[in-house]
Amino acid sequence: MEIETQSYITNLLKTNPKIVENNLNYNDKKFNKKKEYYQLKEHIDTFLEKESDDRFFIMPGLRGVGKTTIIYQLFSYLLNEKQIPKNRILYLNLENLKDVPNFNIKEYIDVFLKDVNEAYPTVKNQVFIFVDESQYSKNWASLGKIIFDEDKNVFMIFTGSDALNLEYNNDSARRSLKKEIYPLNFAEYLYLKYDINYPDMLSETFRDMIFTGKVKESQKIENRMYNQNLINLNQNYLKEWEYYIQYGCFPFTLNRTEESIVQLTLDMKDRIIEKDLDIITSFTTPIRLATYKLINIIAMSKPSELSSNKLSNILNISKTSIQSIFQALEKTHLLFHVEPYGSCVKRQRKSWEYYFLTSQIKASIYIKNGLATQNPKEYIANLSENLVAASLFKLQQNRDFGIFYDPEKGGVDFLLNTIMGDIIPIEVGIGAKNTKQVKKAISRYNSDYGIIVSNRSSRIQKEDNIISIPISTFSFM
Repeated sequence: MEIETQSYITNLLKTNPKIVENNLNYNDKKFNKKKEYYQLKEHIDTFLEKESDDRFFIMPGLRGVGKTTIIYQLFSYLLNEKQIPKNRILYLNLENLKDVPNFNIKEYIDVFLKDVNEAYPTVKNQVFIFVDESQYSKNWASLGKIIFDEDKNVFMIFTGSDALNLEYNNDSARRSLKKEIYPLNFAEYLYLKYDINYPDMLSETFRDMIFTGKVKESQKIENRMYNQNLINLNQNYLKEWEYYIQYGCFPFTLNRTEESIVQLTLDMKDRIIEKDLDIITSFTTPIRLATYKLINIIAMSKPSELSSNKLSNILNISKTSIQSIFQALEKTHLLFHVEPYGSCVKRQRKSWEYYFLTSQIKASIYIKNGLATQNPKEYIANLSENLVAASLFKLQQNRDFGIFYDPEKGGVDFLLNTIMGDIIPIEVGIGAKNTKQVKKAISRYNSDYGIIVSNRSSRIQKEDNIISIPISTFSFM
């Protein structure tokens, strides 16, 4: 077994540079880089200068969000720009090894460190270990902790599905830094596809507007952004946005046809059910089959229309099984939930509402079932509500606030509860711009202002205590 492992690692070190370069361009044009690449590159540079001890990173995220491409780009940077010899850079994809009998990641890393790089007792030169699909190893976190503690010349990145979070124990958490990778927002999509670059402060300024109610700076940036879009985009800007929410939320879609995007998105969704759920829990065949159906039902229904009782009756499985499926799907980050606003009793009594982490998955299921063209306005409205929910969920990972839905009859779509206890009502509307619901929510929750996100405003506006934000602008957050 040891000889086979040595042979495998030796072959990887020879072939990885070519594989990496072949996957970093399309039609001889290099792929643009996501912001996470530059963040990790900065950490690599300080590591090479021996100015930082940040050398153990965890990079979880949904399948298809571009984690492997980021790793390839860092590999290429080290090899071609920093002139690091290829025997000091290991890229190991565990999906290729998961079926090896008695597979143990430690054996492969040991060969790289101790045999290839002659570590005794520690590595002499700085080396880099990039492990992809790490969720297929049960002991990746403990191994990373051991290497971190024993050798200061090793820089590590472990990537994989959100099932990685299950292995993110206290010991590894104290030593590592986590960078969750999310689907593309509209700004990232336009940059990766059309090379349209936006200032770093753009998203942050829009986010500050949500929590402060101040619109002046956001209006200035939006005007510059809008003019830049008109100059750089050959086609209608809003048509491009409609394409984005259906087909452009994952980097793998940028050079593909709409038909292939839908199929690849559905394949990715199925792989999450078939592979990632196995790491999280053990479902019986009937429960696994019900999981496919449940996801379809959620995609083609309004979040407010579903309850555990209703789903239990439709799928003919227990409420307990429904809740177990939801818990598992949330751990993969395919879905997330929004609870009703109110007391703990009300939050337990009322059903939770579920959204996809990206509107593209919802759109692909709609399209596959032939429902996207039946009522186009309702279709785009449902995708827009999911987009706003997902944007708020991602924003919540870096800011302290709560996201709830309004349980009152005729209530707004979302209520943000800030760390100071303020409530910000948000309504998502496609079509007629109605302020009635937001005004009621402002009065009910004693809010300073409310927000309408819609396609009826072409620019950010504030009238009295109501802020109107175009849905395309909101998509930059």
